[in-house]
Amino acid sequence: MTAVIEQRRVRRGNALPMKRKAALLRWGIIVGVLLLLEVLTRAGAISPAIFVPPSEIIWRLISIVPTPQFGRDAWVSLSTILISFVIGLVVGLALGVFLWKVPAAGRVLEPFIVTGYAMPTLLFYPVLLALLGLNAGPIILIAATMALVPIALTTMVALNAVKPILHKLAKSVNASNRQYYLKVLLPAATPLIFPGVRLGFIYAVIGTIAMEFILAARGIGFRVGLYYRELQTGNMWAYIMIVVVLSVIVNGLLTALERRIRRDML
Repeated sequence: MTAVIEQRRVRRGNALPMKRKAALLRWGIIVGVLLLLEVLTRAGAISPAIFVPPSEIIWRLISIVPTPQFGRDAWVSLSTILISFVIGLVVGLALGVFLWKVPAAGRVLEPFIVTGYAMPTLLFYPVLLALLGLNAGPIILIAATMALVPIALTTMVALNAVKPILHKLAKSVNASNRQYYLKVLLPAATPLIFPGVRLGFIYAVIGTIAMEFILAARGIGFRVGLYYRELQTGNMWAYIMIVVVLSVIVNGLLTALERRIRRDML
């Protein structure tokens, strides 16, 4: 046992320099692209109607973030994303468990779910608008639907991948249904479910911002669309940068959590 632990420590020690090099390379690429865009925009090679210098975008960002308008837009978008993601997570996990528990239903419904994964659900907005009215309901429903599909599919795949010995072990100790799901299936399947959860969050962000861009009257996506129509390129890119930074931060947190789960459970 001690030897195994020591081997793991050695592997982690060897992996650290590689991770640092990869991180430095990523940051080098980002800085290089920003410098290139700065030069091209300043030289006039890129039209100001399309893109403005990154330094100007940063200054616009600094001036926008402290304003009450940004606070209201951020609250609307973030709350919509969070509600959509939570609904997609709960429904997606339940649907994935059902598809795994009832294999016949999984075989029948999986093609429909995969088709829904590829179909642009934004097309259903007019129908939802007529049913739910002009409010956040249609946006939340569309974003939640986009989020639940990858979560449901990865949950089904993860549960099917649980080793048979774990099922036999649970039966041998007379585990209750609650213990079976929480103590056996959930820890074994979580490392494989988590990539779907990350993807579900990404789709919740995409669905929310896209719908706000098209028809909403509030939110970060609405503000991007407004500045696009008013040809305020600097402000438009500043709000786009906000979405990018938010996505990178949340994705980084989810990635770190996924690595922690994999290290603890695999």
